[in-house]
Amino acid sequence: MKPHFDMHIPPRRLIIMLAVLLAVLLILGLWYANTRRHPTEAPHYNAHPWVTGYLPAYHHNGREIAFMDEADYTMLTHITHASATPSADGSLDVNTNSYQPDSRRLAVKLAHEHQRPILLVITGQHEQFSPAISPRVQQTFIRNILQMLDADGYDGVDIDMEPVTLDENQDNPDFTAFITELHKALQTRTSALLGRPPLLTTAISSRDRYIMASLADKFDQINLMSYDMAQPYEGWIPWFDSALHNAGLVFPGYSHQVPSVENWVNDFLAAGVPRRKLGIGISFDVACWQGGETASGQGVTRPRESWLKPPQYFKRSFADMHQQNLIPTDYQWDDVAQMAWFSVDAADPAQDMFCNFNDARAIQAKIDFARQQGLGGVIIWELALDQRNDQPAGQRRPLRQALENALQQ
Repeated sequence: MKPHFDMHIPPRRLIIMLAVLLAVLLILGLWYANTRRHPTEAPHYNAHPWVTGYLPAYHHNGREIAFMDEADYTMLTHITHASATPSADGSLDVNTNSYQPDSRRLAVKLAHEHQRPILLVITGQHEQFSPAISPRVQQTFIRNILQMLDADGYDGVDIDMEPVTLDENQDNPDFTAFITELHKALQTRTSALLGRPPLLTTAISSRDRYIMASLADKFDQINLMSYDMAQPYEGWIPWFDSALHNAGLVFPGYSHQVPSVENWVNDFLAAGVPRRKLGIGISFDVACWQGGETASGQGVTRPRESWLKPPQYFKRSFADMHQQNLIPTDYQWDDVAQMAWFSVDAADPAQDMFCNFNDARAIQAKIDFARQQGLGGVIIWELALDQRNDQPAGQRRPLRQALENALQQ
């Protein structure tokens, strides 16, 4: 005799079961929709990343760019010529950064002679940029950008609003409208060098990942300024300004990790920025933490050590630090951060220092990372900072040479 199963389910229990089933289906549906909107994008090795170099007008005049030679133009895929700054009425300030007409024309002329696209850079802090992109002024601002682009023959525009959003969870509707309108206006022009509408690029920090994901279709390059990632804020520890990895290191007393290029890239990818539109930064600066007070009564001299009194922070060019004989020949290497560093242990603790920078190994590591992750490329801030005029010919641009070597590997 077969066992009998009572298939009758009380109405109350049936309603509960159906409600649970509908909730599960809703959650699965939302998850599927989100993964469709921001699908996980597998990396594909990029053997030929872009190399976009920042050339500030204040480092040259209208007659020559003394530190750049054939090797620079061969190595670079794009040049970003910095920079005009926005004024509240939508006009462009060309005096603050020596962005004079003769310098602009020379930079464009030399770039085009070497068949390299060169972009007009508009840069400014959030407070400086905001009035120019407001609805009342926005169209005037765009007209002035296009007028300079047309007059000087640039092949695109690089927008560096620092930062775009004041909080990673906030939006900036004015910026979204500005980029949308600027992109639309650029489609009415053609770069003679490129045979297409002028490029639109940007350089940004980690907090801007969500707004950049929403505007990714408007930009040709979205470059991370991943070389100002650490400063002596409250609750921090001495850390590298451009660490490639962090091995899960967290801030003392917190659960969130110290910054790294890898984490920034992962955050932007998770937000929905396509890999091939994303670039990382390589700086030719040296970042230093000076003084402060550690538990031993000394100043800060090493990464990861805690302080009782915060140190000071400054950056100088790689060339200047060598000129002052501050970079020792036997400097240290951090296997996790993939960065070079050195200490200054002075008689006066206020002069103690922890300094870090990109040497040849760090540059190679970042190029390898960009390629392996299938990113679009790298930006260089900035092209004159390793120029050592006290060295023999052929040895005056050591970091540029290291970058060339890395790209040839």
